Amino acid sequence: MMKILGILMVLLAVLIAGCRAQAVTPTANASLMIDMQVEPDPAAVGEAVLSVTVTDAAGQPVTDAAISARGDMSHAGMAPVLAAATENDGGVYRIPFTWTMGGDWFVEITVTRPDGSTVSQRFDLTVQS
Repeated sequence: MMKILGILMVLLAVLIAGCRAQAVTPTANASLMIDMQVEPDPAAVGEAVLSVTVTDAAGQPVTDAAISARGDMSHAGMAPVLAAATENDGGVYRIPFTWTMGGDWFVEITVTRPDGSTVSQRFDLTVQS
């Protein structure tokens, strides 16, 4: 009975670890927080805007960064969608973006500071057809 309980606990730990959100490991300056919202919500094929909010460890807006986005579908064979922020309003960066097909996507947002340090984070979402 103890052996079965031990096996069940290991399986549960593996299951929990496998279900957590996937995020790209920041390349530097992990003190930045990145949040992304999609307009319209829910995301649908066509024109959209990614609103990216960047804050520092103290929760203050980061206004001196260059923000880029790379969107990829979860299956191979699609060209990535690349875009960069066109405006910054108090730490909220707006990125014009085009969803080229419905399905499962992931978007990697990269924040580059004036000193050259970068932080990236991956966001998973489903785009409606």
